[in-house]
Amino acid sequence: MTVTVTQSALVTNTFASLFQNNLTAADLFNWHKHDGEMDDLNGLTVIEQVDPSYVVTETTSGVKDLTAGVQDTVFGSERYTLNKTFGVSMGYGDFVAIRDLNDARKSRALKRAAMRLAEHIDKYILQTASTASNNWCGTPANGIDSYGDIMQGYTRLKEMGVEDGDFRGVLTYQDKEDLGEAVIALAAPDSMVTNTYRQGFSGKVGDIPLLFTQQLPTFTNGNDVTGVTVTGANQDVDYVDVAASAANGQYLSQTLNIAGLTATTGTVKAGSVFTIANVYEWDNRAQQSTQRLLQFTVLADATADGSGDATVRVFPAMVVQGSSDVNTAHATCDAAPADTAAITFVGAASTTYKPRLLANKDALQIVTKDLIKPMSGTSERVNLTKIPASVRMWMDSTFATGEHRVRFDIALTANVADRRRIVRINGA
Repeated sequence: MTVTVTQSALVTNTFASLFQNNLTAADLFNWHKHDGEMDDLNGLTVIEQVDPSYVVTETTSGVKDLTAGVQDTVFGSERYTLNKTFGVSMGYGDFVAIRDLNDARKSRALKRAAMRLAEHIDKYILQTASTASNNWCGTPANGIDSYGDIMQGYTRLKEMGVEDGDFRGVLTYQDKEDLGEAVIALAAPDSMVTNTYRQGFSGKVGDIPLLFTQQLPTFTNGNDVTGVTVTGANQDVDYVDVAASAANGQYLSQTLNIAGLTATTGTVKAGSVFTIANVYEWDNRAQQSTQRLLQFTVLADATADGSGDATVRVFPAMVVQGSSDVNTAHATCDAAPADTAAITFVGAASTTYKPRLLANKDALQIVTKDLIKPMSGTSERVNLTKIPASVRMWMDSTFATGEHRVRFDIALTANVADRRRIVRINGA
């Protein structure tokens, strides 16, 4: 049976519609589509500017004497990449059986393929988000069952200077059951209801829309979380040295030397959160300590060397207030840790947790691009209407075997834009 252009466009349009109506993460973070086409050889790296900050001076009976000069301006930067494609495939027979719109809507194969693709991308985006933040509120093993469990995350985000608006919460279905009457259903006209087909944002707490999903990933701590210390004093850094991201997601991060791991097998996992004794968080807007130990998150897995030492990359970098105007304007802590300062991890060793999320929409940026139109076979590319992305259908045959096959692909990568705009939450 010959597949016409009209038929292939019909199937591709239907697949795209089913896919985006089941992509619950579509309204969670920002999406950005870049111009041009992406093939199997050319990924994409984008460098985005991070705005500078300044110290405000206050002078009585006159203006501040600037004989010594004005404050330096330091622009930071973050790197975003596009290097992932996601796809599903099916047999030719499933495709040619669809002859009209009614067949397309009824096709169980098409519907199942679109749903599986959406669910996998949901899980991928949430995996990126779930370990991005250095802030983790509550007890890691506990679920969410009260108003306060959710609002502790809101409080932390506000303390980080995140403006109101575009907050979203991501919880489990068990949390929805435990919250009970605390969850207020969204009214039907709300765009969160009308734009999301599979559950999606279906309730509010504290005027924050909530997404309940089975796609929240788990996180497992490394096997060493006790007896770990800082090794070496004065490991703070100047903001100018950490302002430009050397790799994807590394803005305002630094390496930290630690000791006390098991000699050759001790591990620290990416996403682990810890505090350091006597290193307190600094509010560079109010220019005062928050009176809370600064939480750090590990950005890459690390394993101990033969003596139990390791070097880990952490966020945020330790920029100490008072060491210069630029450092004070971008300060993250009140003091650098002393040599042998104790490190305290959140959670137990080798233990698996499922953190819930509260995030501002600007915390992540999902970067997309059109996949190149193939030179062989029959293909269609459809732009999605609810997010700036496109799905490509490609149908081809193998001469030697007579096999016919169809595939649907989309190019996107989830990038961390601002780790301070997201917080992990668990029950108190």
